[in-house]
Amino acid sequence: MSAALPKGFEFLEPFAVTWGDLQTQGERYLKRQSLSLGELSAFHAALALRLEEVFTHLDKFPPDALPEAEARLFRTVLGLTEASQAVEVFGQPRVPFAPYPHSVKMEWVGYDAH
Repeated sequence: MSAALPKGFEFLEPFAVTWGDLQTQGERYLKRQSLSLGELSAFHAALALRLEEVFTHLDKFPPDALPEAEARLFRTVLGLTEASQAVEVFGQPRVPFAPYPHSVKMEWVGYDAH
């Protein structure tokens, strides 16, 4: 069973069940496609205006060594990146006119200033 969220963030527990154990952006991307706009909108409404509170709490810990409860909170909050696209940009869970399901591969290419 996953760790409980830190004290004060219990309001996110229903959403942590969905987002809190996803480890990668690809997993979150696919999860967004499988949820309804209502589910994504509820998550967005619960969290979007409380991000400062979440990050103020998370900033108390080294990012590469978060305690499990804080790591689960962070993974849950990362789900908002996907929910926000659905709610604020697409108006639906999926990218318009894209096949379902689909994925996106992102690569970070290093920049050498020399």
